Amino acid sequence: MLCMHHCKLTIFVTTINMQSYLFLTLVLAVVGINADIVLLTDVQKEQSNANIAACIKESGVKPEILAEAKKGNYSEDEAMKEFLLCFFNKTGIMNADGKLNLDVALANLPPGVDKNEATKALEECQHKNGKDAADTAFTIFKCYSAATKTQVLF
Repeated sequence: MLCMHHCKLTIFVTTINMQSYLFLTLVLAVVGINADIVLLTDVQKEQSNANIAACIKESGVKPEILAEAKKGNYSEDEAMKEFLLCFFNKTGIMNADGKLNLDVALANLPPGVDKNEATKALEECQHKNGKDAADTAFTIFKCYSAATKTQVLF
């Protein structure tokens, strides 16, 4: 999880089967006041939900960490970093070594996204590195979030 004007990408936490699921396409940030809204396609929603459920289970990220991320409070929580790496791996946005696949990331953007803004931000952020692959995923995620202003709704 982008739009034609400046807005922020956000994630939405929803309770399903007593678990919180993080709905995320590419990155998260705080919802802006002048946000344009972009919706995921049904196919993107279905695929994201499956990946999210698997990555929550795999990473062990706590619902309260995801809820804080929804508000734009990015925790240095290792499980959150592992969640992002898992999600990016499953979508093909990033490989297991933490290398961003720019073409796949751009192809995963929902309709209505300003591709020029997204491309510029991703090109800017793709060379950011962390101490390991999960930290790199988190670092790129925060960089992209700061560089764009898009809100994606599910």
